[in-house]
Amino acid sequence: MDSILRQGSKGSAVSELQQLLQSKGFYSGKIDGDFGAGTTNAVLKFQKENGLVPDGIVGSSSWAKLRAGIPTSAQGLPTLLPGSKGAAVSQAQQLLKDKGYYQGRIDGDFGVGTRDAIAAFQRANGLTVDGKVGEQTWKKLQAPAISNVTPPVTVVEIVRPSSPTPTPVTPSPTPSIFVPSPTIPVTANNPSVSTPLPVPSASAISLVDAANSYSRARLPNQTAAINNLQASVTPEILQQFFQRWQIASGQATTSTSLQDALGGYNSAQMLNQNLALQWLQSQLLSQALAQFRQDWSNLNAGTGTGTTTPFTPIQPTPSPTNNPQLQLINLTAAVKAYTRTANQLTALENLQASLPLQTMQQFFQRWSLASGQTAITISLVDVFQDYDSQKFPSQVTALQELEKELTTANLEKFSKDWQTI
Repeated sequence: MDSILRQGSKGSAVSELQQLLQSKGFYSGKIDGDFGAGTTNAVLKFQKENGLVPDGIVGSSSWAKLRAGIPTSAQGLPTLLPGSKGAAVSQAQQLLKDKGYYQGRIDGDFGVGTRDAIAAFQRANGLTVDGKVGEQTWKKLQAPAISNVTPPVTVVEIVRPSSPTPTPVTPSPTPSIFVPSPTIPVTANNPSVSTPLPVPSASAISLVDAANSYSRARLPNQTAAINNLQASVTPEILQQFFQRWQIASGQATTSTSLQDALGGYNSAQMLNQNLALQWLQSQLLSQALAQFRQDWSNLNAGTGTGTTTPFTPIQPTPSPTNNPQLQLINLTAAVKAYTRTANQLTALENLQASLPLQTMQQFFQRWSLASGQTAITISLVDVFQDYDSQKFPSQVTALQELEKELTTANLEKFSKDWQTI
């Protein structure tokens, strides 16, 4: 039931009243949810011209007249204008955020940020760009978001420039497109390859992963793979992506190349930028995505030129376990003994794949802050590669926080993989 409003009333119902009066040309003041003298005069004028008792009180008859002729969506949602407030505005903001166009607070207040997001959404979807949420805009907003049906992005290892040259691999009859793991030969004796894990593979690179890597390295061969991908995308999809990227990154001008966009990936806007990248990936033809992954894999296969400096191994302390012959090793001990052997890489990859994505994201954020990095690390292999407790003592704390999230089963599996020869 609609509220009965009179001078002195306040709240979202008053904001809706002011909005309706404004849409019919009776009110030109601020949409502030405060039923003051200006709102009263507008109500009186509206009531007189619509055959209602001019008492300045908004009851059921006044509400019915006010809403007459106002377009609504199929779900009965009102047309929203700058200055509107309430639950309908919150719903529009949430829909815009889900589709990657809005990065502000869900506060039910139709301000400048909401207006700009709506305008960008309308422009990208072929609607009249008026900054209002009318029937057609509601329909487009309420359509299923492409990013919502895209499988969750899995954190993967990006091949770093310092990685050794990979062992040649003989392709199988139906190969998948993988990011190469330089020191792990793909053979039938490698359990991490022949035995599928109970979670999605972390081997196929996504655009999010590529952006994270490219923003840190900007290698010429990575640029070539990105440019090849751009050539395979239609101009219409590229334009929509660049508009989404501009909003996600808070840029004043729109990017004109994937190279510039992925090179501008950063930790401050990563959550919103991820939405834009996920949307673009969902628009790619499967052949284009497969070719990009193949290009990225092939181009990065021979970039390793550096060598790692081995640490002095530290013998793990025996702990109670269901396997009396297995010695448990924790992360803070393992990182000091890390020499990038095949079994160590397998242990790290399997551990990362067994942990919840949210747990890993939180850890990577803590690690990146502890390491003074401007981009978020995305794999435990990178973490162990970057470990330097003398330069970054907080790295140990970050690892200890992750250790608290490990179950006994996690630790036993990690220790077994780590010590397998």
